Amino acid sequence: MVASSSLVQGLKLLDAAVSQERRARPGLNASRLAEHTGIERSRVSRLTQELRARQFLSRDDDALFSAGPEFFGTAAVLNTTWLRASRAALRALASQRGVNALITIADGARGVLLRCERSADGFDRSIREGLVTPIWCTGAGRALLWDHTLEQLEALLEDVQFVGVGGPTAARSTRDVWALLERDRADSLIAAAEEYDEGIDEFALPIRSRGEVIASLAVRGRHRPKGITRNTRALLMQFAGELSAAAGADQPSRENG
Repeated sequence: MVASSSLVQGLKLLDAAVSQERRARPGLNASRLAEHTGIERSRVSRLTQELRARQFLSRDDDALFSAGPEFFGTAAVLNTTWLRASRAALRALASQRGVNALITIADGARGVLLRCERSADGFDRSIREGLVTPIWCTGAGRALLWDHTLEQLEALLEDVQFVGVGGPTAARSTRDVWALLERDRADSLIAAAEEYDEGIDEFALPIRSRGEVIASLAVRGRHRPKGITRNTRALLMQFAGELSAAAGADQPSRENG
């Protein structure tokens, strides 16, 4: 909840600063950002420091905030063909297979839900865009680790608190995560059965751009002892391939731009 709250508040601050620029108005200082967003002044100070460190915000000599270079880079990514196409893929998975369908990106040892489509039966209403979850015990998150070596995984999860996080089958160490990755890569599919929430399974695949994992496509539904159905697996593989192809096609246009 703390991570999610910080993310929402950070987005509010960023939105307030960007809105000023869109209206061709002077930037806001920390006090004015607090007034515009209703966030406590001391909290604004801490969050703006983090956003500046990540280059999502910039501050000029008058202590006025504006969008930083990382904001524009992220905005460009969000306007790519593959992400626009993902909406149709998510809807197809949700409607045809009765699951929640997710696009997730990595933020260190966390996964951030970028886009989602819920099944018609209203199952698992906790899913929402912007949701932050552990990268190591969700199907969507572990798909983002597909290419990691053991050494990279150990570095990423060095400070992770495994105890008390996740469902009944969640990994309890980096070595456990590695064993699950090896198992899933052999099956060409990430399978997380009751790892994050009891009674819920996630199945996922990475989305790639020119070979590099940039996001994951996942389905999330009620636990099935027999695992993923053949039709759901086929659709997941189809759409992950199509989105990866679209992401690869996006790359030359960005480089030429």
